[in-house]
Amino acid sequence: MFKVKYRLLLLSFLLIFGGILSACSSNSSKESADPAAKTVSSSSTSSSTSAEDDSAVTSEENGTRQYKDFSGREAIIPVHPKRVILLGDSPGDLLALGVKPIGNDFLGEAYIYKSELEGIADIGFPHNLEKIMSLAPDLILQSADNDASDTEIYEKMNKIAPTVLYNRGADTYTRIREIANILGVKQVAEDWITRYEDKAQKMWDKLDLKKGETATVYLSLAGQFYVMGDYSLTMFLYDPRGFSPTAKVQELIDKKEFFTEISAETLPDYAGDYIFLLSLPGSKDEKAAKQLLESPIWKTIPAVKEGRVTFGDISWNASDPITRERMLDELPKWLGK
Repeated sequence: MFKVKYRLLLLSFLLIFGGILSACSSNSSKESADPAAKTVSSSSTSSSTSAEDDSAVTSEENGTRQYKDFSGREAIIPVHPKRVILLGDSPGDLLALGVKPIGNDFLGEAYIYKSELEGIADIGFPHNLEKIMSLAPDLILQSADNDASDTEIYEKMNKIAPTVLYNRGADTYTRIREIANILGVKQVAEDWITRYEDKAQKMWDKLDLKKGETATVYLSLAGQFYVMGDYSLTMFLYDPRGFSPTAKVQELIDKKEFFTEISAETLPDYAGDYIFLLSLPGSKDEKAAKQLLESPIWKTIPAVKEGRVTFGDISWNASDPITRERMLDELPKWLGK
C-alpha cells in the first residue's frame, strides 16, 4: 500500500490520476500507445568526468567507466551515454542538463514543460520491457529510495542495459549534481546552479519577505487533502531567503515525511501566513478544492481572512530545475509583487 501511495503521491503529484490509479490497483501491464515511437538522441555537451570523483573510474580505451551509485550498486556505464531511459517523474532534471531521454514512464503528467517532452517514447507503468529493449538504451537511470520495489525494478532493467539508481528524495542541487555526474555533464549542473542562484537572489530581494513569515502548501489530490513537508514546491519556498514552515509542518520535516494526508478539519493546524492550495485543473480534485474554499472551517484561517491564499495548478508542485526556474517568475505574480 505504501509503495502505491508513494508512487502516486510522491512521484506523481502532477498525474491525471484516473488512469494511473486504475493501473496501480489492478497491477495490470500498460502497453505503449505508440509501439513505433521515434526516439530522440540524448547526447549532450561533452563535459568530462573528474578523475577526483571516488565513485567513477574512467576507461579511456572503451569509453566506459565504473560507477558506484547511492545505493551501493556498481555498474560499467558509458562515459557519455547517448540513449538514456529515465525511470522517474522528473524528466526536467535531465532536460535542464541538455540531455533528452529516449524513453520515460511518467509522460502522462501535466508538466509545466510538457511541450519539451515531444519525441520521448512512453515505456509505460508497469514497464513495457519489450518496448524498453526495442529502444536499445545504453543506460537506464532509475529514481529510487532503496526499497524492495526499487530492487525488483532494478533487477529487471539491469538485464536490458547498465542501470544506475539515483536518490529521488534529494534536494534539487544534490539530485542534479548526482545525475550530471552519472551522465558525464558535471559542469552543466554547476553552470545551471550559478545562473539560478543569481536569478533567485534577485527574486527574493524583490519579494522582501519579513523574517519568519510562514507558508503552507496543501494539495487536493486523488480525493484527499495533503499537506507538504519539505519536498517539491516547498523545496523552493523554504529557501533560507524565503518562507519558513509552520510548527506543524516542521514536525513533518523533522520526521522526514515529504507529505501527509490530513482531514479538512485539521487544515488550520498547518496553515501559515501564506497558503498555496494546488489541484489539477478540470479535475474532481479541483472541484473539491473549490468546495473547500467555501467551507466554514477554511474561512476561519487567518491567511484566508487576510487574502494571502493562492489557488493554483498542481503542475507547480515539482522540484526539477525547469519548474523551479520558471517559479522565479511565477511566485511574484502569486503574491502580487
